Amino acid sequence: MNGREQESVSPPEMEETGRPSKRQRRATAADELSGDARAGRQNKACSNCRKLKVKCDPATNQSSCTRCTRLGLVCLREKRSWTTNADDDAWQTQLTLVKLERALEDVLEKLHMPALDLYVQPSIVKPHQAPRSTRHNSEEPVDTQRDVSPAPMNSLIEATQLNGLRSQIRPLKQRRKGGGRRMDSDLISEKLLTLQEADEMLDLFKRSLSPHLFSGSIPRDATIESLRRSSTVLFTAVILVSALHMPGKEMLHELCHRRFLGLVSSIMFDRFHSLDDIRGLCIAAFWQPYLSWKLSGLSIRMATELNLHHAFYEAFNEPSISPDARKEALEKARLWYVLYVLDHQSSITYGRPSIMTELRPVKDHQILLNSESCTPPDRMLISQVTSLVILSRAFDHFGLEPKRTMAGDDATVMGHMRFTEDMEGWRDKFMMLEEPDSEAARSLYRSVELHHHFSSLVLNSLVLRGRPLDKLSELPASLRPLALKAVEAAHAILQHFLDEPRYRDEIVGMPLYLHSMIAFAAVFLIKLSPRWHGIGITIDAAQQTIPLVEEVIKLLQACKAGANHMVYSMAKGFERMLRQLRRSNQVNGQQPSPVQTMQWHQGNHSKDHQTAGISNMMYTEPMGPHADYYGSAMAGTAGELPPNYGSPNTTTSRLSQQLNWGFQDEELWSVGMGYDLLEPGGQGLASMDFPFQMSSYSDTLPML
Repeated sequence: MNGREQESVSPPEMEETGRPSKRQRRATAADELSGDARAGRQNKACSNCRKLKVKCDPATNQSSCTRCTRLGLVCLREKRSWTTNADDDAWQTQLTLVKLERALEDVLEKLHMPALDLYVQPSIVKPHQAPRSTRHNSEEPVDTQRDVSPAPMNSLIEATQLNGLRSQIRPLKQRRKGGGRRMDSDLISEKLLTLQEADEMLDLFKRSLSPHLFSGSIPRDATIESLRRSSTVLFTAVILVSALHMPGKEMLHELCHRRFLGLVSSIMFDRFHSLDDIRGLCIAAFWQPYLSWKLSGLSIRMATELNLHHAFYEAFNEPSISPDARKEALEKARLWYVLYVLDHQSSITYGRPSIMTELRPVKDHQILLNSESCTPPDRMLISQVTSLVILSRAFDHFGLEPKRTMAGDDATVMGHMRFTEDMEGWRDKFMMLEEPDSEAARSLYRSVELHHHFSSLVLNSLVLRGRPLDKLSELPASLRPLALKAVEAAHAILQHFLDEPRYRDEIVGMPLYLHSMIAFAAVFLIKLSPRWHGIGITIDAAQQTIPLVEEVIKLLQACKAGANHMVYSMAKGFERMLRQLRRSNQVNGQQPSPVQTMQWHQGNHSKDHQTAGISNMMYTEPMGPHADYYGSAMAGTAGELPPNYGSPNTTTSRLSQQLNWGFQDEELWSVGMGYDLLEPGGQGLASMDFPFQMSSYSDTLPML
């Protein structure tokens, strides 16, 4: 026995080998344990005695047995001593993860790949309620007694118990906690932006941009820290659009643009979103021209997953709703209205179908207007929604096809009249909502007046859609007064921006939709002015139209914003189009002044005597039910015509030969009427008008 003991317990030769034995390493780990960690369950025999199956007598100090003390061995008596301390183990694991993360970031940087935080990673969310096996990670529970007729997908999920079919939406109280919250890797954490710069940009956003989101914007008391905590998407979007509007922030704007695209790519397939994520997407869609269409669709999809379209009913029809829940439901309903405005503005300006339909929250908007919760920004928002409803109905009726022409029969004209009367009623209604002589009333009046002019331009310009400009004289006589109304509305839009002093400061912060109003009105007038005499319009473009466009150019050039802002591109594009107009006059042997292009040569009237006769008949013969609608333009004799009407005395084909347009000469517009005129290579402005390099965007656009 003694021989076995001497052979078994011979001490390790650490000095000779320089490498501690396995048992010594365990002893070192055991020595580092605290007294509390040794408070675990103890065995009767130590590990050395237990292996040899000998009696283990505890020594007087109770720290080691007599045998281990005699042989100089470490007496391992506790079972927990064979394992590492839990706290030390967690610390070592955390240290290893940090090292791995830093190493992976270096690898990604060397390979020029996106940052590590931009990769989709599943979020671990503590459930609000105890998980149930049949509805794990599903929507909040509903009352099965009342939900007798659920959505078909709910029935499929209930039958198959396939949880992957349902969008994994966070419980109600956790939605504000979700979203892309990556404070450790946002612009400030990575030293790309200082806190002082971020505060300045947030102040600019609140002052110039936030009012255009009405009651769906960020809170007035929002801070940079609150935005960072709520959603990285929202924080990055605010910095992105603010940098676009600040001179000298061009590099930051380009950097934020790439970062924002990475964030959008990372959350696109993430099923966990928050209201602030959607709000951030809306902000970028309202002001970023290259992202507006795609982001509007993505934000609407996210909003429907969060059931924002149910919020209006919950706010006004749930009798037992708490004040806090009602406040949250109202916030969701307002954000749903903002999404409706964004979607239908994009639909009208791009000439594409909208996604959102006229659901009950839109139809029941009067409930919110009459409620005590309605604020002046709510009235502004609802005025936008209701005007877009009328325009959307008009496009549903007349179609969105760019080559679809409008017929001149009585039924078509009467249908057009109904939409025009609806817009007049809309204008009268919202002009009387606010108290007179208040700042809210003045803001609402300006907005209603501007959108009324634009609606008139959009509705009445439909008569020219799909018609080649060189055949403009073939426009039916019943539609020519509508073309005049479109021309007058375009003039009114440009004059509206020039007459209002506040617009000189606010025009930079306006969303793309308002910029598209200016673009469509200006391009519409420049293209049509050399030809509108062919349909009897006698507005002197040299005295009224061209100077008006030139004043708008000066207004845009005087704006102070980043070099990549749309206003500078618009000014350059309008100047280029006017130069084309004057150059075409010189090439065709005309005087440089555009007034010669707008005058008629009385000696050539014999070639188009038939066209002139049709035009005269339009103004001298009443048209039955349309006489009151068209006013004096439809009744009386030729000598009683308004000053803006006249008889063409030269052919439209000759006019078209006087102009050599370098863009879309066949039709007035064949695609959308707003944003497409602004984009490089579009229907109005050339790519040279855009200082921002498209290559930086094209490299990142596939990420969307």
